[in-house]
Amino acid sequence: MSHDKHKIALIGFGTVAHGLIEILHDRRNQLYENKDFNFDIVAVATRSRGTMYHPDGLPLDELLSLGKSSDPFTKHLKEWSVETMIRESNATIIIELSHTDLETAEPALTYCRTALETGKHVVSGNKGPAAISYHELVTIASKHGKLYLNEATVLSGTPVFSLARSALAGVKIKRIRGILNGATNFILSEMEAGTPYSVAMGDAEKLGYLEADHTADIEAYDAQAKLVILANILMSVPLRLKDVERSGISHLDFQEIQSARDKGERWKLVATIDVLEGSVQAKVKAERLSLKDPLAHVMGTTNAIILSTDLLGDISISGPGAGSVETGYAILSDLLTINSEVSS
Repeated sequence: MSHDKHKIALIGFGTVAHGLIEILHDRRNQLYENKDFNFDIVAVATRSRGTMYHPDGLPLDELLSLGKSSDPFTKHLKEWSVETMIRESNATIIIELSHTDLETAEPALTYCRTALETGKHVVSGNKGPAAISYHELVTIASKHGKLYLNEATVLSGTPVFSLARSALAGVKIKRIRGILNGATNFILSEMEAGTPYSVAMGDAEKLGYLEADHTADIEAYDAQAKLVILANILMSVPLRLKDVERSGISHLDFQEIQSARDKGERWKLVATIDVLEGSVQAKVKAERLSLKDPLAHVMGTTNAIILSTDLLGDISISGPGAGSVETGYAILSDLLTINSEVSS
């Protein structure tokens, strides 16, 4: 059954937005024919380049071209703040991709609240709001008959939340253990192969794997936030960032990495949450794993989680933990979920 076009607005125009635009540009006809997904990108709002808006849609080929530069926007300009764009545009879906703040979640949290309270769906790739205020946002969304979705916040394009909503809807997840940060996994893999830490860091930066603030990855703040999001969504555990014991990989030196390799072991940054009788234990820390451990074989930027369930035992999910197209696909996955909800 066909329905009206979705009117989509982007907040932020970085690598994830570019990956999404590339997919939408290349597969627009396929998405319409196979999924009845019809859309216009009506707005792009940024802090540094300005805000573009056209109620009938901005040309995707122009957006693709703009994504290859950092020049200020020159066409379809509006003197709007991000919040004004949310309120005044004809967007029905807000895609929130602004910078991540794991202390206050602002300004992204305000953007998400504003969008939901004005009757718009929200798709977010931002870990801040999901880690700090997930239940609040879901409650606001439900009150207004909208969806707040955030598939892109944990495993890039690997569909852990949509899998849980569908195929795993009837199981209880008792434990989650995984590798949740592609940048640190890449660095550790490179160091094991003989690359010095500083060189591996530089390579990760050049390849776009690291957050703008490198400590988010290296000191495990990123993995800590992802574990909180997983706990809230998959286990219905109201975990907070301060509840997660955290340490990163900066204390590991080249000799420790090589020593583990020589003994048939491997260092990994591992995130774990256990729901025990009346208590929850959560931590992110570098661990020296036996090669018998399945997580020891997760290399490069690949992420993986092992879900321990009551009915199915352990279920392992692995996939890309970084990349513009891969993360852009996660945004598309949430858009298609909204499309299905609207159609049903």
